[in-house]
Amino acid sequence: MLVFKIAWRNILRHKGKSIIIGSILFLGALIMTLGNATAIGMQKGVEENIVRGFTGHLVLVSDQETKDNVLFTPMAKPLKILRDYEKLSAVLQQQDYVKDFIPMTRGGVAILGGSGMNFLLTFGCNFDDFQRVFGSPIVAVEGELLRNGDRGLLINDKGRKNLHKMEGYWLIPAGQELVRDNLSQEAKSELPGLPVKSSLAVEGFGEPNSTNMTLPVKAIMRFKSLNNLMQQLAIMDIESFRQVFGYYTAADVVEELPPEQERLLAAGEEDLFGSADIFASGSSSTVAELEKTIRRKAQAVGKINYDNAAYNYVSVLLHPGEDLAGAVERTRKLMKDNGLPVKVLSWKQASGQVAQISDILRIIINVFVILLFFVAIIIIMNTLSMTALERTEEFGMMRAVGARKGFITRMFLAETLSLSALFGGAGLLVGALVAWIIQPLGITAGESEILELLFGGEVFRPTLGFGGVALGVVSLGVVTVLAVLYPLVVARRITPLDAINRH
Repeated sequence: MLVFKIAWRNILRHKGKSIIIGSILFLGALIMTLGNATAIGMQKGVEENIVRGFTGHLVLVSDQETKDNVLFTPMAKPLKILRDYEKLSAVLQQQDYVKDFIPMTRGGVAILGGSGMNFLLTFGCNFDDFQRVFGSPIVAVEGELLRNGDRGLLINDKGRKNLHKMEGYWLIPAGQELVRDNLSQEAKSELPGLPVKSSLAVEGFGEPNSTNMTLPVKAIMRFKSLNNLMQQLAIMDIESFRQVFGYYTAADVVEELPPEQERLLAAGEEDLFGSADIFASGSSSTVAELEKTIRRKAQAVGKINYDNAAYNYVSVLLHPGEDLAGAVERTRKLMKDNGLPVKVLSWKQASGQVAQISDILRIIINVFVILLFFVAIIIIMNTLSMTALERTEEFGMMRAVGARKGFITRMFLAETLSLSALFGGAGLLVGALVAWIIQPLGITAGESEILELLFGGEVFRPTLGFGGVALGVVSLGVVTVLAVLYPLVVARRITPLDAINRH
């Protein structure tokens, strides 16, 4: 306690130097706190909006895929068909670390009938299941979202604006009226002659068995978060996607021929043409009646199981708190042990540039904080060293009356720690308060995709929590200790003779 009393007396005696050192500690702690809050908020936003809102933590694809970037690649070929999905599904359902999963398809489609070559990055799914697994990340701006069994497209509202710029027409959901309030400025200027369409002719891109289809626009949609990033993304019902890319569809699986047609296909030439009469004598059936019977019986029967047909990737959500790297390794071993031809990717591997840009932004923030960390150390160290030299007489006299180097060390360290606790602690509190005030302000990313990734969503929400506060306290302590090491050496070297010479 005596050391701290002397330390506070010295701090008050040297107010000017103390305020300079304290101000540096305050600003450093404030900026480091805000930087940590931004990085933590970004990580939390990415986890919530990208991982839990679209990609899943793990992405399972065919082992024939050579590249890891399998999701956000607009001009890429469709993914390979994922084999043995039923067995894969059964295995995933048994794992305690898997919260949920959904099979999907991904491919680029060309929009036909326009003046140029336009593409959409299209995902096929059972949309009700998609909304359930990912917590309803998509909302309708116009029209109604797909239901399982519906046919059609969901077009992003920003993607619609881009398409209007390139092709000149404005998309609206089938059966809906034009909503003038949702028009872009360019589209409003073209009224009342603005061309309007409610369907798109599309063709699968990069698949030899692809075909073209005209699909109704069911809704104009948007993602609740990261909508700028997802603006070129469209959702298609799973059966239409399979048809566009020439995949085996679920309807193909359940379609059955009536017994009469099966016997007809199995019959030989003698059975077909051995009799002179096509119709048995005495038959009262007309040709028209027989045609109606054949059409009626040729319809598909049974309930469609969409999981019996083609998918090309599975998104897997983990339970909160599960280690991503550990889950990847565990799932790879699981696939190998069960003989499943599956390649296991983390969401970062599967997301390619999206994850890379997110990581780069996080690294930039962290590098900025670290640079500030070292700048603060150097400035504080120089200031403390000058202070120690200016107090040569004081330290020399203390040594002359019997003070040991250890006492000088403890006193000088107590002064610095006291300043750090007072001013640095104030910087931490003010930084936490600023982050808390910013959250409800709703600062948006505007039209910038980079800012969306930096914010971890459309709104800037810096977050600290207990981990962020603890990190700030530890960082402040490390800065203080490193900054005081050299000045301590300077203070310990001062002797009574130095004090006399200085005097």
